[in-house]
Amino acid sequence: MAAKLVVFVHGWGVTDTATYGALPARLISEAGRTGGPALEVRHVHLAQYVSFRDEVRVEDLARAFDAAITRVLAEAGPGRRFVCITHSTGGPVVREWLHRMHLRTGRADACPMSHLVMLAPANFGSALAQLGKGRLAALKSWFSGIEPGQGVLDWLELGSPEACALNTEWIDTSPKLRLTGGAAPVMLFVLCGETIDRKLYDHVNAYTGENGSDGVVRLAAANLNATHVVLEQPAPDPAEPLPTARKRLRELRVASTTRAVRSAFKILPGMAHSGDTCGIMRSVRDDGAPHVTVEAILRCLAVEDATGYASLCAAFERENALEQAVGNRLEVERVPVLPDRTYIHDPHAMVIFRLLDPLGRSPDVNLLLTAGPQADPNQLPSGFLVDRQANRRSGALTFHLNHAVLAGSEAIPGRRDGEIARPALVPRPPYGLRVEPREQDRFVEYWTCALDAAMTDLLPWIAPNETTLVDIHLQRIVREGVLRTTRKLGARDFRSDEPGGVI
Repeated sequence: MAAKLVVFVHGWGVTDTATYGALPARLISEAGRTGGPALEVRHVHLAQYVSFRDEVRVEDLARAFDAAITRVLAEAGPGRRFVCITHSTGGPVVREWLHRMHLRTGRADACPMSHLVMLAPANFGSALAQLGKGRLAALKSWFSGIEPGQGVLDWLELGSPEACALNTEWIDTSPKLRLTGGAAPVMLFVLCGETIDRKLYDHVNAYTGENGSDGVVRLAAANLNATHVVLEQPAPDPAEPLPTARKRLRELRVASTTRAVRSAFKILPGMAHSGDTCGIMRSVRDDGAPHVTVEAILRCLAVEDATGYASLCAAFERENALEQAVGNRLEVERVPVLPDRTYIHDPHAMVIFRLLDPLGRSPDVNLLLTAGPQADPNQLPSGFLVDRQANRRSGALTFHLNHAVLAGSEAIPGRRDGEIARPALVPRPPYGLRVEPREQDRFVEYWTCALDAAMTDLLPWIAPNETTLVDIHLQRIVREGVLRTTRKLGARDFRSDEPGGVI
């Protein structure tokens, strides 16, 4: 078996290749000791990855990565392929390169990368990105503490147009690409922790201690197993009476549902985003002691074909289920003098809603989730919504949801025999959604519409540790009176005219 050429791509805000720590050396020593594939290591140096300048964007980094890897492969000799190991924002950078240089051009079979192993990648962004450059620079848990560049920060904000474009492309086209098949497969792996390093927790910002995340990136935002749902409001018919049209347009229809091709996703126990103690990369020591990150990477690199990839996906899924089993969700933090603190780590999910009218604009509406047979927002179970964030540029809404609350959960056992840390959770299906205009009876307006929960339940589209991207296409209703002609030449004030029927 030929030696594997390994390229490490660091995260955002990094200014020193020391960020890789002992991981490269440890992988080489472990591979040799366990009889695994021989590894050669090449760094992508800072000159190719400057993330703290405002003018640099993820697309620019992808082009720079292509130039850098072309040089590395030229030095390695003809026919060589490489393995890429990334941390944090390095994952989206290399994915953008993969799509831009190979998938969009129909050159997937010629891709020189065989394995992409992403450590805590912000594939769907990070909730922290909206805080702004100055506040992020002050957070110990945010990469290296350097003030970040706005260009990359814009991509990382949840629901950004750039991240949504890359991820919808991945979801919609990956089932057709057969990336793990053929003579030269391209295999993607995501490894992420859900441990909060309490020493790095920022008491002013709850995102650094958010359940379902590693303190920076949510599990659902890292995972490439995702779903894209398109909902459409029917088109208006000018021949319809207004009451009939309003009633018919009230029903949102499911235009399509697409699921990304199955990809390997592993929750690494005890791992946080950064830090020397439990950081997914920085905590690795070249001392021979067992480390979950090293072990998981070597398992990924050992996969050579579609059969092995499917087997590893299944193994990771079984291990994730065990890691998040009801009996393993209780965390107890020992606090000197004060009473111990307890945390329950339920599986979470993210849903990104993009509301668009035919002009591509974000309409002025409210989006409500509903529950129960009466489709009532007041029937939603307590604690289901962990966070709601609107993208400042696109208006996309990202909901971070406690999946255990929505789907129901067994009781969480306490620390002592017979003790219950939390009683069983009872779900309140079916779950639906409703879109309501903020203003009505306007010359150009939007009409109330809803996904009938009795016919279509949202919950099957929302999976634990995954992101669901929901596009809602609304009709922009233009009513009579916006523009009229008259044959009366006398002066007439038409400011008080009421809107008429649908044009």
